[in-house]
Order: sequence, then structure tokens, then C-alpha cells
Amino acid sequence: MTTPPSPASFDLLRAESFIRGESTLAVLSDAPFDAVAARLQGSLAANGLTVLHVHEFDRMLGAKGFALGMRCRVYEVCDPHLAAHLLALDPGLAHVLPCRIAMHDHGGVVTVTTPRPVVLMAEFSHAASVARLARSFEAGLQRVLKGVQP
Repeated sequence: MTTPPSPASFDLLRAESFIRGESTLAVLSDAPFDAVAARLQGSLAANGLTVLHVHEFDRMLGAKGFALGMRCRVYEVCDPHLAAHLLALDPGLAHVLPCRIAMHDHGGVVTVTTPRPVVLMAEFSHAASVARLARSFEAGLQRVLKGVQP
């Protein structure tokens, strides 16, 4: 059984609630899961990203007999303008689309995370034009995640 973090420990998390890691972007919140989900959906819409599908992993796995013990949701999102440009440059990059944003609640802390497009797309293309689009998309994802914060 996991104990929720103390208020003091969350103060430390809040100070670093937007995390730009080597390969991921993440935001931490002590707000309820559904409130964070609503802020994420609002931020996605405000930043011009389309939600293509939402996977409720906790429910899907629970229905198969694998209880996670936490909520876990994955959003498949797309910026249609950038996706069209990316595919025009290199149709082989279709497999990195759509972008996935994951949310999970563990111990009272909700984490929202996504792979950094700059890192992901660099794995499959060294074209400068693809790198520029990846930077643009990453900047948009950073705005989306910052919009999740209260």
C-alpha cells in the first residue's frame, strides 16, 4: 500500500512541476485526476490539438483481470497542420504519429507525460526540415502541459 506524499513533499514537487527531461516532458499535479484531465483537454483544444482517441488503460486492463491500482489514461493527439507538413516531408514518419500523452495517478500525485518530438523524430529522420517541425510541435506540447498547471 502506497502512502500519499506529505504536503511538504508535494511543495518540493510543485516547485518543479514542469519537467523537461532528456526524452520526455512531464507535469505533476496534486489536483484530482478528473480535474487534471479536464485541464489537459481544455489546454489541448486551446492549443489547436485534436484528440483522436483516449485509452483508459486502468479500465481495459481491469476488464482483463489485471488491476493496476491506479488510474491510467493515454490520449492520442494530433496537430493536423504539422502532421500534414511532416508527412509531406517524409511519409515514412507516419509511425510516430499521433502523439501520445499519458496521465496516471499514483499516491495522490497525477503525472502527465509525453515523449519529446525532437528526440523521437530525430531517431527516424536527420532532415533539418523534420527537426524544425519537431521543435515547433514540442513547443506546442510544452504550452499544452503548462496549461495543465493551475
